[in-house]
Amino acid sequence: MTHRKELPFLLTLLEDNSSVVREVVVSALREFGPGLSVEVAPYLRDLGQEAREVLDLITASMPAMPQSWLDWLDIEHAATAHEDALTRLSVMTYGQEALRIGPMLDELAVGFLAWAEAGSVPELMEFIFQQEGFSPPRERDYSPLYDDLYFVLRHKQGTQIALSSIAMLVASRVGLEVHGISIQGNFMVITLEGQQMQMYNTFNKGRALARASILYIEEAFRRNRLSPRDMKAQVYEIVQQVLANAIEITRRKGQDKDYQRYSSLYEELTRSLRSRDANI
Repeated sequence: MTHRKELPFLLTLLEDNSSVVREVVVSALREFGPGLSVEVAPYLRDLGQEAREVLDLITASMPAMPQSWLDWLDIEHAATAHEDALTRLSVMTYGQEALRIGPMLDELAVGFLAWAEAGSVPELMEFIFQQEGFSPPRERDYSPLYDDLYFVLRHKQGTQIALSSIAMLVASRVGLEVHGISIQGNFMVITLEGQQMQMYNTFNKGRALARASILYIEEAFRRNRLSPRDMKAQVYEIVQQVLANAIEITRRKGQDKDYQRYSSLYEELTRSLRSRDANI
């Protein structure tokens, strides 16, 4: 698998005199998959005409995502849109390899059904975060990869929003209804029975919050005339948060090209939401 850090070097070889070298470079660039056009955007200004023409041929010939990475906005089923959106972001980093996200989630769902007795939400949390060992990043200096679904599924370390997304997507495969909620600087898994709710902290081995904490949060909702269902995170809000996290991390680290890339994706999503009259 070609890594993004190799991209600038590969692009310099697109005009190499050796046809063998160019063939190797083209093959490596194809591994970026549909996200190649986004990856190379920061470097286009420094490329010669011949290199740009080769890139155009590569991107035109690969089975790219239809029209826009934002096509998931038109998917009505929330879990399907959720998975599609995060898969598209992963493809921009890992290429076609990230299309394994679906089968990896399937494998987790099959493992859970074989392991669980009642197939309940608490069992699902225990399975993912204790049996399978998904956990927060061990390093303090986060990378955007800890929000990347493919990376997190492979390494079993991720941010709250990524770990919660995995729980939500596995739940949808096994017939359990769970949602995400962003509250007090945390993103957690939530279940709703009428107006009653239970929350699970993916940074605490998927354990349920104490009832006293739930009552405090419910009271805060009531004071603001909100119901727990009003607070359910929408798919676009999840994607916005993932991109916002990446923007902040790359800005702080001075990774200008990555900062520009994530900022561009965020702005594109925001424009599309505004054009759809989304309540943002």
